[in-house]
Order: sequence, then C-alpha cells, then structure tokens
Amino acid sequence: MDIELWKRISGFVDLNSYPELPCPYCNKYALKLDKDSVQTRPVNKDSLLITSRKYRFEKERKQILIDKSREVSNKSEGFFIPLLLTFASAHAEAVEPTNGNTFIFNSFFECANCQQSISASGMLLEHQTGMSQSSSKAKKIKIENFSPSIFIFPISKNVPSHIAEELLDAFKHFHFDPPSSASKLRRAIENFCKDMQVEENNNNLGRMIKNLEKTHPEEAKYLDALRLIGNEGTHGSNVAELDLLYAFQVFQFVLELYDRNARYNELNHVYDKLAKKYEKKKQQLPKLEQLDNVK
Repeated sequence: MDIELWKRISGFVDLNSYPELPCPYCNKYALKLDKDSVQTRPVNKDSLLITSRKYRFEKERKQILIDKSREVSNKSEGFFIPLLLTFASAHAEAVEPTNGNTFIFNSFFECANCQQSISASGMLLEHQTGMSQSSSKAKKIKIENFSPSIFIFPISKNVPSHIAEELLDAFKHFHFDPPSSASKLRRAIENFCKDMQVEENNNNLGRMIKNLEKTHPEEAKYLDALRLIGNEGTHGSNVAELDLLYAFQVFQFVLELYDRNARYNELNHVYDKLAKKYEKKKQQLPKLEQLDNVK
C-alpha cells in the first residue's frame, strides 16, 4: 500500500501533475487522468465552505498561516523587514488556490494497461500565478468521487464479500468524508470478527475483539487499535486522513490471514495426495493457529 500516494491526493494536486492510480479493473498502477476530458462549472465559494470538508479545512488552515505572517510583520522593527513581510503575505494570498476561482468538475481516467476508463469528479481551484492579472492561470484539483471506486489496497479474492464490500465503501468515502470512511472500516472489522465466529455480545466491538484474542491474539491486538479510529468516525468527526491510511495499512495485514489460510488448505490437499500415493502413514499437518503460536 502506497501511503505517500494517497496522502498526496487527499489534498489539492496540480492538474498537470496528477499521479497515476491503481486501475480497479486490472490492478496496475496505470490509471491516468485525461486532462482533455475535464469539464468545469463555476461554483459559489460560500456553498463550498458548507458542502466541502476539504475546501473548508484548507481555507481555514491557510488563513491561519496568513494571519500568523501578518502578526509577525506587525511586531517586526524597522522599515524594510515589515515591508518585505507584508509583500510576501500579499503575494501568498494572491497565489493561494482557495482564494482563487472555484469550480466543480467532471473528468475521465484511462488505464494505459487495459484501456478501461473510470469517471472522476470534484473541485477545481484556479488562481493567479503572480500579482498581475495578465499572469497565466494555474489549476489544482481535489477528486472526491471515483466511479467505479478505486482500491486503496488490493482486496484478495479470499476475503469474504461482506468484509470486502464494507472495505470498498470505506475506500470510496475516504476521498470526501473521512469520518464516514472510518465508520465503514469499523463495520468491516465487525464483519471480520463475526467471520472468525467470535461471540458477538450485542455488536459490542470491544468485547468481540477481546473474544478474538482466544484464537487470534495477534490480529486482536491490531484490531483493538483500529477500533478507536472507527469509534471516532462513528461518534465524532475528528478523523485525520493520514491516521485513516495507517489504519487501512494495518487492516490489510490482518486480512492476509485469509491468504495464509488458503495456502494452508492448499498445502494440506497436496499433502493428502502425496501421503496416499506413497502409502505412508498419514500425519495430519498442524493447524495454522498452532503454527502461529510457535512463532
């Protein structure tokens, strides 16, 4: 899982340097934005402040930085240093994307490997690259919806569908609503515990994970940490994208249990065939849980 990639596109990215993404059809990192397909419509900034979490967050964050710069300028002694700081602050405001023109946009990505396409939509910010109105425009985009959804990490075919579906929803919501994404991740964790046939305790995830310790102590340890992020998504609103990405990375490791089980079952089948062929006394292979406990 490439955390740096997803961290990068969680914010506004230069339209001309948008990175290649994993294709949902062939899983290759060959999905490229078709810049010629981008269509825009202007949107009111005040509306974006209400409807877009990312735009509101970036606007508030950049304003705090500008205010701090002004405060330093006002406290500085002399003539030239305050003048330079004032000029730098004015320039920063002029080139700041969130202070420029705002648009909603639609576009398409095409995979260079399998030639399949997906659609994408979100926000586009257009700002001046200099103080002069004649300066060329620069554009930054934040994609909030991919259709079909793209995988933040590949989901193995061995993962049960009721877990994979919740996880794919978590991937989808990550780009525009991190708390909802964390809540979906929590649902996926609940389904994992149920699939491990632990006692449900009225869907109390903390108790389910505690019961999971009896059979899968390592997985339970990791899931208990993820539970807190899921709780924040369900009952709060302060979920950072980077924390969520780390949670996905940990859950990816937990889900590898299904691949390990599949390899064990395949090995057991091969062992049965060999034992039968050579008519030796068959010894049952140790269970996967026993192998884990030896480590």
